[in-house]
Amino acid sequence: MKKIVTLFLILLLPLATAIPVHEWERHVHYRSITLYAPAVAQSENGSYFGVLTEINVTMMNGSGNVFVITSPLTQLDMQGSARLAVDVAGMLTGKDVSQYDFLFQVKTDSPIVGGPSAGATMTVAAICLLEGLPVNDGVIMTGMINPDGSVGPVGGILEKGEAAGKAGMKYFLIPKGQNIEYKVVEEKVGWVTLYHKVPINVSEELYNKYGLIVKEVEDINDALAYFTNYSFKEEKSEKAIITAEYYKEIMQPLASEILQEANESYLKAESMFKDSNIPVGNWLYNPRAIVSNSLDDAGKALNDAELAYKNAFYYYSISKAFQSKINSLFVTYACQYYNGTNIQQIYENVSAAVDNAIKEAANAKINGLVSLQCVGAAQQRALDAREYVNKSSQRNLDYIYYLAYAMERSNTVYWWLNLGKKFNESYAINESWVEAIAEKYYEYAQSIFSYANILSEETGYSKQFVNKANDLLQKAYEQKDSYPAASLFNSLESIANSNLAIEMIGVGNEAIYDKINRTSQMASFAVEKARNMSIEPILAVSYAEFGRSFEGQDEVNALTYYKYAYMIANMLCLAKGYKGGKLEKNVVINERNNAGNKEGGNPIKIYWPVVAGICFVAGMGIGVAIGKKKNGERRKEEEYNEDEITNDHGDNSFIDESENSQENVFK
Repeated sequence: MKKIVTLFLILLLPLATAIPVHEWERHVHYRSITLYAPAVAQSENGSYFGVLTEINVTMMNGSGNVFVITSPLTQLDMQGSARLAVDVAGMLTGKDVSQYDFLFQVKTDSPIVGGPSAGATMTVAAICLLEGLPVNDGVIMTGMINPDGSVGPVGGILEKGEAAGKAGMKYFLIPKGQNIEYKVVEEKVGWVTLYHKVPINVSEELYNKYGLIVKEVEDINDALAYFTNYSFKEEKSEKAIITAEYYKEIMQPLASEILQEANESYLKAESMFKDSNIPVGNWLYNPRAIVSNSLDDAGKALNDAELAYKNAFYYYSISKAFQSKINSLFVTYACQYYNGTNIQQIYENVSAAVDNAIKEAANAKINGLVSLQCVGAAQQRALDAREYVNKSSQRNLDYIYYLAYAMERSNTVYWWLNLGKKFNESYAINESWVEAIAEKYYEYAQSIFSYANILSEETGYSKQFVNKANDLLQKAYEQKDSYPAASLFNSLESIANSNLAIEMIGVGNEAIYDKINRTSQMASFAVEKARNMSIEPILAVSYAEFGRSFEGQDEVNALTYYKYAYMIANMLCLAKGYKGGKLEKNVVINERNNAGNKEGGNPIKIYWPVVAGICFVAGMGIGVAIGKKKNGERRKEEEYNEDEITNDHGDNSFIDESENSQENVFK
């Protein structure tokens, strides 16, 4: 038998080698840039010291791949940081980074600790390649890159500054708010050794030792100005998000109608509760108290809805009215149950209503970006209702609440489907387009979640955002084939939570207000931008209004809903072809008027006659020396023909740098 098998395999060998090999020629256009980033390494005795890391980035025409090669090996977060750097660069430039491949080569003399602190530098490098910008010598930076373009906090600022100073760098850019570091000093009092944390002004320390000027930067745009003397025109909106009159005219009567329904539902529940036979139970489980509390909650939510209506927060009013209706319906169902109605009968009624809502949402037509939002929201709510109707509980009252929630949630499906008919449609799309964009955002949601999860595990921060992102990502996956619109918006919300997981690392209670302000501004501008493109971002406006209602009460929810609003409005703009920001001259480094270290230290005094004399005498020598130092920038742009062997025929056409790129769907 063995001989037969062996003979059979031998006979197959000619067939295996007969597979044709296809050879093709590809025209490749690439750019390369080298920047340096400070990092922290650990010595054999456990102490930490600063080192310089060389980061060479090459961009070529491709298909959106990001490769990272490190020597020596670094932690996994370096790979996620590079991917995020490219995405943020695409967001700011408006370039479609899926048309390019990026190769990051990271080299250092010692194994470094962590990788995210080079993210901001990687982003600057990617922007310079996309825009064809040269960089200034002597500028170096440390800081994470956040998905919103802000520069996040990192550790080891002093050690990194030491490395930058020793290398002869002129400017050291650090994240905003990190100019004060704390150093542990040892003090002996008799036989006792005491340890104290002593604050150190980073800018003063590094300027006094090396003449290194420390500058705090809030976002990548600030950093770009130091590296290139260019920055993107700041995009802010001073307009309130809900000021559009046509939005008010449509939402006001809808809110009024829901308020009336909520009021009637509350009065019915109140009347039934008074005449009910709900038992008191005991101190461990008191059914009557539970139902009574729900009736109180229904009344409070109704009052909130009426107040929001008076202040023209119509979506928030509608949302609160629905919350009131859920609690009122729970009270009604509970009264029916304790008055003799079989719980199975309640379940069958709710289940039938949910099934009908799912059918309506699944069959709803998507013709443009307005119906995309409304159908997506309807599908999300229909599937949420199905999840609750299938929940189980050991306690009947809990189960009854799930049924009440499912019933009212299914009612919102029709509300969203009808809402789409009240706005003018814009930018025609079809089912294939929805499926394709849902797949793209799902893939990105996977990528950014993986990075957020790694950082959360390393730092111990942001677990609540990571868990929420994971739940939404799972829903997006399950809905991708049958409910692509719902999948799209669940992916967007997953991305938003992953983004927040990254952005909130190391953010204290005070800094969260700055983050809320920044995110609300981004949402406001994205909404205004969409409206200027004749798109009404209904869902984004609704979430932004919801976020505003949480300010001063629940900062995390406020931030989350503002982020949802930004993600949705920005997606709509990209879908129609928004091209990103515009570069403008922004000279912040001027050798003739160098104001010195604003954060600390003395100003630099330059004696130009002496400098001119030195340059005249030793120009050539200094030029060679500077060329060899590690504070320069090496940039090359070449074209070559590359012969490749592959199993498939292919042609990756040349992408000219001046070509108008498509939108970056990952913003």
